Amino acid sequence: MKLISKPLVPLVSQSTLTSRVVLRLLNEIRLIYRKQLRQKLLKELSIFRNEDPSQSTIHMLVCKRDFEMAIISAMIINNLGNKGHYFIFHDDGSIDDEFETRFYEYLPGSKLIRRKIADKIMEEELSIYPALQEYRKKQVLALKLVDIPFFSQSKRIAYIDTDVLFFRYPEEYFQLLDNKTNLNIFNKDIASAYVTDEISIEGNLGIKLLPKINSGLWIMNKKDFSFSMIESWLEHRFLHSYLTDYRLEQTFIAMLASTSDAKTRYFPAGYDVSFEKDPKVSICKHYVGRIRYGYELEGLNYIIKNK
Repeated sequence: MKLISKPLVPLVSQSTLTSRVVLRLLNEIRLIYRKQLRQKLLKELSIFRNEDPSQSTIHMLVCKRDFEMAIISAMIINNLGNKGHYFIFHDDGSIDDEFETRFYEYLPGSKLIRRKIADKIMEEELSIYPALQEYRKKQVLALKLVDIPFFSQSKRIAYIDTDVLFFRYPEEYFQLLDNKTNLNIFNKDIASAYVTDEISIEGNLGIKLLPKINSGLWIMNKKDFSFSMIESWLEHRFLHSYLTDYRLEQTFIAMLASTSDAKTRYFPAGYDVSFEKDPKVSICKHYVGRIRYGYELEGLNYIIKNK
């Protein structure tokens, strides 16, 4: 049975019972090989300690299901750069003590913020923002909007999704993070994925969005995360029907960037989201949900074979 196609084929719902059963069987087999590849790479990657907690931090929102992916994605950046970067992992509430121990084993000198601790802190901090507090309780992706800027230690915030895999060291990414620019920068998506179209958002909220912003890889200014502004948007009638939409976080990220005094830009084209990108000629690849199986079967397999 062929586990992967080249280029990757996004998973789609199957129309017949037989095809659904075949796809389910294929995915179960894929899970076995995916786990084997993660375990193999974890044994081969070098461990680097972050010795400088004052350096720019890289944030990741993590869950138990994708925790090994998060560790590997971070370790690969360390291995490509031949040094320990400072990662802050934000627990979505599913991380247990065993995984916390593994985090500090593989990424010494970095930091994991458990959800139960963050909840206690943010309950007080968000007391004057009831709508935002409720949104954070109900939507895990809201942690990107609230916890990451709150716990960030620097004026410039770097964020990477756990399913973004680098094949060469992202020089441009760190240059844009560490230099004196105040640009808000994102990787460019295949298509716009906001709660509704940009014309409707501009017509109802007066905010002109840059299309195709993807919130899986970005650098933003901490000052541009305005809790009071997000609170006002959450209370706006136009957005009430979208409060449970998982794309609301990405929409708010784009809105915050668009209302900032700073300019909004995309990363260079090599960072774009694409199903067809070839690891051999790519800086990185974002293995979004529909091609998530390719993170290991394409990406890690390529890294293992090419050391």
